[in-house]
Amino acid sequence: MDFAVIQMMRSPWFIIADDFTGSGDSAVQFRSEGSPARLAIKPEVAALQASLSSAIVVNTDTRYLSPQKSYDSVRIMAEFLAHSGARHFFKKIDSTMRGHIEDEVAAVMDGAGFSRALVCPAAPRNGRTVVDGLCLVDGKPIDSPASARDPFTPVSRAKVSAHFERRFSGHIADLPLSTVRKGASELLKAIDEAPGFIRLFTVDAATLSDLAIIASVVDAQGLLLAGSSGLAEAVARRENSFKTGSGGHSGVVRLLLGRIAFFVGSVTSTSSAQCARLAESDNVLRLVVNGRAAANDPEAEMGRMLDLLRQSPAGKALLIHTDSIEPGTSDEGIKAMGSLISQFLGNLALATSHERNLGFLFAMGGDTAARVAAALGADYIDFTDELLPGLPYGYFESNTLGRRLYFASKSGGFGSADALLEVLARVATKRSLSHESLFHSVPLPRHLWGGFDD
Repeated sequence: MDFAVIQMMRSPWFIIADDFTGSGDSAVQFRSEGSPARLAIKPEVAALQASLSSAIVVNTDTRYLSPQKSYDSVRIMAEFLAHSGARHFFKKIDSTMRGHIEDEVAAVMDGAGFSRALVCPAAPRNGRTVVDGLCLVDGKPIDSPASARDPFTPVSRAKVSAHFERRFSGHIADLPLSTVRKGASELLKAIDEAPGFIRLFTVDAATLSDLAIIASVVDAQGLLLAGSSGLAEAVARRENSFKTGSGGHSGVVRLLLGRIAFFVGSVTSTSSAQCARLAESDNVLRLVVNGRAAANDPEAEMGRMLDLLRQSPAGKALLIHTDSIEPGTSDEGIKAMGSLISQFLGNLALATSHERNLGFLFAMGGDTAARVAAALGADYIDFTDELLPGLPYGYFESNTLGRRLYFASKSGGFGSADALLEVLARVATKRSLSHESLFHSVPLPRHLWGGFDD
């Protein structure tokens, strides 16, 4: 057995996710005092220092593949990890059921030898709950007209079990809130006494307490837990891996505004609102990428963006995002353009880092975050804190720049309109930040005032 495998065996938890931001928001839950959680962009490199981490998270980057290719990729990864000595697995799935979740849960089961799986996508801190078997966002079913829809991977069914019928038909049992709230022993009893042909349990959860009860069955024989950042947090708390010190953000390094940049590739209504609010601040310079030009003539658009950057004042944080999708663009057209734009944003992040000596980069949108990290030469990202619930913060060593960069990422589908403003408040130094103009007419939340370093 080689050194990398021996080191991997020392890490108790391995988390498999299907996209970049999903990897981060689950990874950060397992951080502990002095031990960050590691997102392995290149697993074979990250494994060499796995013993320094509280958990290793692998992004298979399979959300946009076909169902069969997703299954094959995830199964290969699960088999590799299991054969390398990993014993504790958590399958990260999206809180709104995006991606090929049934194929990927089945792949981890088959690859790592699990006979049963328990699925709960609830993340109550971000308004995601499961009640009566339905996945809800802020109390509304994810398939309702009132719910925000991801243009790249829209979800058409709110019933959790319906997402698993193709691979698990006739082998699914739903466990309601009433069972969960009887306590851990009753929940485990319901699982153990289920007919032998049941291979997958979907479970309701509306609160963090519900998730804590669900996490208590993690050691059940042959049972794989699959969920979003909410269940990951509950499992991490149970394992005594979740420590935040005195309640502050001790893992956050604050920088001058001119060394901070936001790169937004997400085009959801939520991300658009967050960008609009951030752009209102006098602390922020907004630059808009022409998405069609970035996809069709990236060299010319790169030149235009760098010219704008060089002509702009250097003392403000940067907000760089794409324009809106043209009406009438097909789903396939949106996906194809989205991939090209994400690649462009990654290259632009590298060029901007050279131009402005960036120290902190924020990336919104899973593909955008992955492209930014790749362009900057990250082998892995060590997450040390959360800036907001489900918004991980950490650092990586840039092989491209030869120095450390601080980094945070989130998907575009959650958070309040002020989310990016709150991120800026947490990562900027007091001496560079104009408090009066940060929120304009909206007062800066009191809990942020004491958090700035001089």
